[in-house]
Amino acid sequence: MLSLARLPWMNLRGYPVRTGTLVVFSMLMTMAMFGGTMLVSGIHRGLRTVESRLGADIMVTPADADDFDPQAFLVGAEPSYFYMDEATRDQVAAVDGVEAASAQLFLATARASCCSGRYQVIAFDPATDFTIQPWISDTVGALDLGDMEVIVGANVGVADPENFSLFGNKLRVVAQFDTTGSTLDNAVYANFDTARILIDSSLDKGLNKYGRLASEDVISSVSVEVGPGHDVDAVAADIENRVDGVTAVTSKTMVSGIADGLAAISRTVAVLIAIVWATGLTMTVLVFTLTIRERRGEFAALTAVGASRGVIARIVVGEAMTADLIGGAAGIAVSGVLLGSFRTLVGQVLGVGFVLPPAGAVAALAAASLACAGAAAALSSWIAVRSINRMDPSLVLREGE
Repeated sequence: MLSLARLPWMNLRGYPVRTGTLVVFSMLMTMAMFGGTMLVSGIHRGLRTVESRLGADIMVTPADADDFDPQAFLVGAEPSYFYMDEATRDQVAAVDGVEAASAQLFLATARASCCSGRYQVIAFDPATDFTIQPWISDTVGALDLGDMEVIVGANVGVADPENFSLFGNKLRVVAQFDTTGSTLDNAVYANFDTARILIDSSLDKGLNKYGRLASEDVISSVSVEVGPGHDVDAVAADIENRVDGVTAVTSKTMVSGIADGLAAISRTVAVLIAIVWATGLTMTVLVFTLTIRERRGEFAALTAVGASRGVIARIVVGEAMTADLIGGAAGIAVSGVLLGSFRTLVGQVLGVGFVLPPAGAVAALAAASLACAGAAAALSSWIAVRSINRMDPSLVLREGE
């Protein structure tokens, strides 16, 4: 039996081309809003996570590490490694304003049968570390990382935690970090003793760019925490002046370029959202209004058999809301799946970290996007209803005679 509630749905089914057009435009509008906002939000979260995980005010590296870019180290796809004398840590620690200094040791694994994958190895000294161990505590609680034990980043694949292989060495994976949206997700974390075994193995296998190296006498970087009352930039400059052969980069400098890029991306996304919404809304209103004009006879007949303006308005609003909400739900689903499936690739392409917002924020954004799709439907139906209310049913019916 035909009812007012079923009529809008039956009308949509009766005009598949028109309905499909409305659904597509609504889907594109919602994809732009939901996907674009998710993208910007995810990049902001990634940047904040990277800043919080850096943990140090200054990073000191060898001045001759020409292939090292601090920003690329955070968001680039390729791991890097370089070395300087172990005594550098003590020299940096002696600079005025340095409250804490801890050495780290880097190694890049090879794309070969020797290793479980291509990863950045980052080793820390448990006795002095103030950057990685707090992260460990936040993630897995109190944990003393033993020899030949590692913690891996979120993107590191671990088929067997008891048999993780690097340079022919069997390692035990004891924990895995949460996502940061940076290359920290592709890193393997170990203590110095484990890292030095890995470096020696890489040298023995000819898989290290340094042909000869005394692993017990080198470090790769020094993380510095600046004391209260001292200017970070001034301390960094003092380190470069007082310690030979090093470059001191502040954490602010490391993320500033990323932040600048983020601002540009945010502006671009906002412009694209506005363009897609303006185009989609215009086309939705146009298509809906034109189809309503083509159906003047249908609405005139309903009026002739006693349908009130309120009844006709509910039919029109029902059709517009149904088509736009279907398109909106499809747009949210498609953009959500794409961003969720390719979040790592998105971060690499944009050159910034990308971390998906929490479920609550995603749900709120989805609801807001659907509400906007509903608002577009309300505008379209309002314009259409005004057009219907201005027509004379008797004249329309005579046109069909």
